[in-house]
Amino acid sequence: MSIRPIKLEPLGMNEPPHLLKAFSNTHFQGACIDFTAEVSDFTSFIPCSFKVLRGCWLLYYQGETTDNHCVLEEGLYTDLSSCGCPTATVKSLKPIQYVFAEPSISLFALECCKGRELHFTEPINSVLNEDLHFYTQSVWVRSGLWIAYEGCNFLGKQILLEPSEISNWNEHSGWKVIGSLRPVKQPAVYLRVKNRAQGKYLTVAGSLADIRATSVCASPYNGKNTQIWHYCRGLFKSKANNACLDVIGGRDVPGAKVALWAEHGKDRQKWRLNEDGTISSYLSEQLVLDIKGGNYYDKNHIIMNQPIDDKHSQKWDIEIL
Repeated sequence: MSIRPIKLEPLGMNEPPHLLKAFSNTHFQGACIDFTAEVSDFTSFIPCSFKVLRGCWLLYYQGETTDNHCVLEEGLYTDLSSCGCPTATVKSLKPIQYVFAEPSISLFALECCKGRELHFTEPINSVLNEDLHFYTQSVWVRSGLWIAYEGCNFLGKQILLEPSEISNWNEHSGWKVIGSLRPVKQPAVYLRVKNRAQGKYLTVAGSLADIRATSVCASPYNGKNTQIWHYCRGLFKSKANNACLDVIGGRDVPGAKVALWAEHGKDRQKWRLNEDGTISSYLSEQLVLDIKGGNYYDKNHIIMNQPIDDKHSQKWDIEIL
């Protein structure tokens, strides 16, 4: 019968990676405090509603018997129940770090990640609907961030799952089953990719009008769109021309060159940022982004290489804008 846009506070160019507004009353009434980092003292200020404007947050609250938590993604939360927690005492708020990898998770019918396996990359509103006789005994979060729910249809208590192997799910969670699962909805962000060895940035060089005339190299900071990227569904997309980082010819061998190409979503265009700072290709776990080196004109060009411990030209830091 009627419709209007949601009014969100505008964000500037130098905003922190995480921003949450907490209100002392429900429905965004009362006193308001901005949070950009972890906070654990709520003795003088008791939050009752939230506006999550940037990033995802973990809200810890006092449950009936133990401390529990729920995930707050970008959006509006008019009261505690809309956050996914019952009427309770809020104990702390903590930003969830960005993870640049496609979500992937496996559930196992035996402990220590053995036995029958159910594998998911998309939300699943009922694990038992997938297999009526399957009861989760262990979990392997292969990549990405996931939220496990005790009930079906994403209801009930929540647990944030980060990449790891959980050998005994019952001991880890206190739950008998996992009702439903879904990946965390990480907000889309622009970023720069900085090489640890040289302090240079992943850069698009050449004519932006013709993808075939571009190259990808490591260059000093220039403040232009050619050094700004957007990570989405495993793809690194250039803000300068919206083309994707691509292994030329899909060659899964050391020395293969990296360039830009129109989006096609195949494995040669998919990447994950690992905990050690390497950026690996979906073509092979044994291929990571590296700077060519040497003394020739293309010494700063980006190639694929076998990972070598403590080789800093293979280590990259993400700067969220």
